[in-house]
Amino acid sequence: MKGVEKSIEEANNMRKIRKTLALVLALLLTLMAMPSLAQEAIPTTAPAPAGRRVVSFWHCFGGKIGEAVQAVVDGYNASQDAIWVEATYQGAYDDCLTKLKAALPAGNGPDMFQMFELGTTYLVGSGYCVPFQDLLDADPYINLDDIEPALRNYYTYNGKMVCIPFNPSTPIMYFNKTAFKEAGLDPENPPRTFDEIAAVADKLTVREGDKVTRHAMGLYIYGWFYEAFLAGLDALYVNSDNGRTARATAIDYDQNGAGKTILEKWKKLVDDGVIYNFGTNGNDAQAAFVAGQTTMMLASTASLTTITAAVGDAFEVGTAYLPSMAEKPTGGIIIGGANLWVVKNKDAQRQADAWDFVKYATSAEVSAKFSQATGYFCANTKAYETESMKSYLAEHPNFATAINQLHASPDSYATRGASVGVMPELRAIFQQYMELVLQGAMSVDDALVEMASEGNAAIENYNAANP
Repeated sequence: MKGVEKSIEEANNMRKIRKTLALVLALLLTLMAMPSLAQEAIPTTAPAPAGRRVVSFWHCFGGKIGEAVQAVVDGYNASQDAIWVEATYQGAYDDCLTKLKAALPAGNGPDMFQMFELGTTYLVGSGYCVPFQDLLDADPYINLDDIEPALRNYYTYNGKMVCIPFNPSTPIMYFNKTAFKEAGLDPENPPRTFDEIAAVADKLTVREGDKVTRHAMGLYIYGWFYEAFLAGLDALYVNSDNGRTARATAIDYDQNGAGKTILEKWKKLVDDGVIYNFGTNGNDAQAAFVAGQTTMMLASTASLTTITAAVGDAFEVGTAYLPSMAEKPTGGIIIGGANLWVVKNKDAQRQADAWDFVKYATSAEVSAKFSQATGYFCANTKAYETESMKSYLAEHPNFATAINQLHASPDSYATRGASVGVMPELRAIFQQYMELVLQGAMSVDDALVEMASEGNAAIENYNAANP
């Protein structure tokens, strides 16, 4: 009995530790949402000239990408003399969503805002924004067929597209082409699966005595990667066809076997030394790759300009499709990034002015320039027909990887991603337990039980509060 009591006590202590870690890791999500290697200054909008109608715009980017956002705003403000968009950085995605949840019900939110994909279900249910398709039906500046099909599918709810993609992304693999050549590997044929990565790991690993000075691959714990791995296995995150045919009521990855497959393989790759685990620190993972301490890493396509600039002439950077956890990939990829939303406003003029900016920001020419400045791909397919984009892609083929990967991905409920109002919380739960698994503090089976239990409770609470 004493042994049983001790086990119970240890289990309770572990639960307390995990709860504490959950709070910490929820904060770390802010860092992971930022694609830059280091936080830089936040650009600001100049004061509005006299006579301009001011509309407010909340966004989620600092650093170089924040500068690109501000460039779009400045370009719009200079393009006409009636409206002045005032852009304000509100923190990373999770921070901005938290602020919106407080501001919108109180009626003191912005006229328009940028929000990542995980906020979509909440925003649709809240009713605070004008569906994009309603705005487009009244003012058809773009044909829906000119928006990437995967994006239309992801952001369509009840047959209506609810927002307009602004900075879409997919996770991709970055690799050191120079190191591949030196190791006798074909840099034009990078690994497509984690089994293939494991097969070449010894050739890419560099040791000095007992010390590893270069790891084959560095990987950090990020819920977005997990969601992408599930899509690669054509597996659902939640029930009800990923919440696409009815409201999701429960986690599905603990029932369909995909969660166990991913967690076991991820842990084995770390335990075998194929992958160096950076915990939840995406900035450290990127810094190690840039320094040549790892030869492969996973990150958003939005990191491309930052990584390329940081590497410089040190080595040749390559990009490839996200490797699959399956031996023979059958699934596809999910999207990420953020979108523009227009807030329902009693002031019809402010709503119209916000919509005018959205049209400008998502036009072909502006989308092409923003993509080139950041690494995000273009939602507006007409952007790829612009001369500037044609020339840029010819000179920078790495930028085509994300969009090519998207086009190669089959459309399914798995690749459309999970639609559930508490996705940010579900990501935090996954990251909490995945870290414990990789540390050897919890088994895969126990972690899946806890992940599903806490995830189901979060979903149940959300559904009860939002009938």
